[in-house]
Amino acid sequence: MITHILIPTDFSAVANNALTYAIDLAKKTGAQIHVLHVKHVPVMDASFPAETYQIYLDEIDKAAKMGMEELEKNILETSGVKYDLQTVMGFVHDELQHFVKRHDIDLIVMGTTGASGLQEIFIGSNAASVVSKSEVPVMVIPHLAKPSDFKHLLYASDYNEPEFPAVSRLIYFADLFHSKITVLHVKTEYDFYMNSERNFFKRNKDNISHHDITVVNMDKVETTDAINQLIDEKQVDLLVLAKHNRSWFDRLFHRSFSKRMAFHTKIPLLVLNK
Repeated sequence: MITHILIPTDFSAVANNALTYAIDLAKKTGAQIHVLHVKHVPVMDASFPAETYQIYLDEIDKAAKMGMEELEKNILETSGVKYDLQTVMGFVHDELQHFVKRHDIDLIVMGTTGASGLQEIFIGSNAASVVSKSEVPVMVIPHLAKPSDFKHLLYASDYNEPEFPAVSRLIYFADLFHSKITVLHVKTEYDFYMNSERNFFKRNKDNISHHDITVVNMDKVETTDAINQLIDEKQVDLLVLAKHNRSWFDRLFHRSFSKRMAFHTKIPLLVLNK
């Protein structure tokens, strides 16, 4: 169940686009959204004049205040959802993790590109790092994605034993949007010996109650190619991946698979924890 959604913002159009997705989710779930801006102050040389440094800090504070005021006036006041706005100073990844724990965050929604210049670019170049380190689900919204209902979810699975907690969250999202689910599995030699698909669904059939699930098995194809093929063929609205320690997802992550998906996928990406 989703009751608290965190949206990191740098006040860019990309971050605002992710905020519109979060607002839609909040309307469907009754969740409160938390908009967080992290002010990152770069380390200055010791010879840098203290007066000039203070002026710079004041400008950062002023920009953050103006950004939040405009966000509230232009988007949040008329959104019809519960929200709060917070600004903190620190290192982005640390502040996000602290915020998640302090506020019992259930989901992070963030864009894939962000601010330029002196601001920390944490919605974009570091999106995959947030995905990798987060203990809660993360929804990554591509720059050009347009808000819409998620009518078709594509879930890429390795049928690993810890899979079911992620599948239960997948079904929660599918029920929320009345979506159909396609489960994609790219076969390996392991499947031949362990009959993994049959065993996985047999073990979990009593808990997988969604009305519209299709399983697609492929072999002799790269996982990324299979995903992109199905996204196009089935007009998928949301790609869903799951991760756990030393898992298929983590191995792919370290080979830059998830970075490519986070930065270049044409549709939103939801990453769940197993």
